[in-house]
Amino acid sequence: FAGMSKNSKDEKEKTAAVPVVDDNAPSAEGKDKKKNNEKVLPEELSEEDKALKEGLELAVLRLSEDDTSLHKQALDHLVTEIKSATSSMTSVPKPLKFLRTHYDALKTVYESWPLTHDMKQLMADVMSVLAMTMGEGGARECLKFKLEGSLVNVSSWG
Repeated sequence: FAGMSKNSKDEKEKTAAVPVVDDNAPSAEGKDKKKNNEKVLPEELSEEDKALKEGLELAVLRLSEDDTSLHKQALDHLVTEIKSATSSMTSVPKPLKFLRTHYDALKTVYESWPLTHDMKQLMADVMSVLAMTMGEGGARECLKFKLEGSLVNVSSWG
């Protein structure tokens, strides 16, 4: 602090106590915002949540591969995780949170599959559920995908 006046030192100490706000930080979704606009800290995932997230990401990866023999197992995994998580709706189910970043990629995969793909209807059912929380407002993607899906047992999704 040599060469600094007392006023500039006091100003430095005042600014050091100001909370840091990151305007480029992601929204509160998946993040833990502290009170008084303090720095946004990433949410720590439990081992169980990490395993769930990795499993869902692997399923998304498998669906985007050309090997159609992997699609059924990947879709079955997504269906199982989504159905089991939506049985209790106290908050946004974790599979839906973790799949939010993959929604556009899954949409692209779905649209790239031919109508004759064995899993197209099941994929439409999955996309319909995801579109409930991730679809663009006013686009009615949830309805679009459901009409392209199986049209049976809608209540089984939670």
